[in-house]
Amino acid sequence: MTDYAARIRRLHELGPRNSATSAHRALIEDVAQDLTDLGYQVHRDPHSFERWDVSPENVALTVAGRAVKLSSAWPYSGETPPEGVTAPLVLLRGRRKKWANAAGKIAVVEMRNIDVPSSLLVDTWDGTYPFDSIANPVVGSELGGTDLAKACAAGVRAVIAVWRDLPDGAAHAQYLPFTRDYQGIPAVWAPESEADALVAAAEAGATATVVLAAERVPGATMDTLWAVSPGSGSDAHEAILVVTHSDGGNAVEENGHIGLLTLARDAAAAPHNRTIVFIYTAGHLRIPAVTSHGQATTAWLDAHPEMWSTGSPLHAVAGLAIEHLGAKHYDVDPATGTYGPTGKLEPELLYATTKELADLARATWNGVDPTGHPVKPGALIHLGEGEPLYDHRIPAIALVTGPLYLLAETNEDVVDIDLLTRQIDSFRRLQNHLAGPVASDSFGKVKLPNKLNKLVAAARALRHLIKA
Repeated sequence: MTDYAARIRRLHELGPRNSATSAHRALIEDVAQDLTDLGYQVHRDPHSFERWDVSPENVALTVAGRAVKLSSAWPYSGETPPEGVTAPLVLLRGRRKKWANAAGKIAVVEMRNIDVPSSLLVDTWDGTYPFDSIANPVVGSELGGTDLAKACAAGVRAVIAVWRDLPDGAAHAQYLPFTRDYQGIPAVWAPESEADALVAAAEAGATATVVLAAERVPGATMDTLWAVSPGSGSDAHEAILVVTHSDGGNAVEENGHIGLLTLARDAAAAPHNRTIVFIYTAGHLRIPAVTSHGQATTAWLDAHPEMWSTGSPLHAVAGLAIEHLGAKHYDVDPATGTYGPTGKLEPELLYATTKELADLARATWNGVDPTGHPVKPGALIHLGEGEPLYDHRIPAIALVTGPLYLLAETNEDVVDIDLLTRQIDSFRRLQNHLAGPVASDSFGKVKLPNKLNKLVAAARALRHLIKA
């Protein structure tokens, strides 16, 4: 159970575990068996949807007869016949694309890996931030202003999104964006090394062929697992929710089950005052298939109000969200210009949604640094599967570190086992405290941002995007 390196090797064996693929389901069954072996009754919430899949060999681009290197396919964009779609290129600039100008053509759009000040995405409990800014392709892919549904409605044949300010190595095999529903139009990502040539070709109206021979699989299935460790004390009617998710493309995204299983082992081995509910969410990489709002764990909360909601016999008083353990830092070497590991650890993004839990995290956490540096959720977003707990005012601590490769489908050695161990041990201490005899009012109350807070934050973010 505690051979963390063996569990990371298992993730490498499985490879990318996109939602409802055979590798994803295999990992879910691994965790179900582990929980069963610990003595838990494993409950399942099944989800069924139409899965979209494409193999790298079925993704290609040629421009004026020249084969162009691609970074990845745009997931759940659309598909072409095996021979692809052929049409003139047209360049669309600006955040608000005039898709009608590309009707009957293949649109080329530039997407920047935006460097966003930390203060636009997260807030602070103590006036400081653990890092100055966030430059992650997850942000750029979501905020780049490319609405494929509008492109489809305008009659665009295909879209080529070209990365800017993101090295080719970091752009390779990124599974982005991952939060959108099926769009009905084929789209691909091209690396920065091809950007100038593609922009010039589009300005000249060169003819191109996009191949995205994807497969749509109806009736694909995946299960969210959950298990309960009953409390034995006077506060057994109060619940601690421990959350992670099962889908991911590498050994960091997502390895949270390693922490969840360790905490489940601890709970099974010794009595604890409060009830602990362990939730292994499926659908983080296919959110529209499981919920119409929020992150994927929202689906479990909606399905089981009796396990957490105020007024229920069992109600949640705190939570832990475990994601992206042991992340190594990757970046561009300024001397060589190559992308790869720096020998450092990725700075942690550790949320605490109340001041009281922020104080607890600082006193308890030992990860990248010996003392934790928790942040407060920003007015616009709480990243990761801790977000549904926050939205439902359940005080929580959530780790959701965001390295450049987070959504990349890669089998590289991206996990530092020593860091992973320290982070899991920190979560063990937190669970022991939260499930223990201390009064639940010491966890604080979640205060959500009001409309004015959100409007001010949105205006600040928009100004930054316009300048970027």
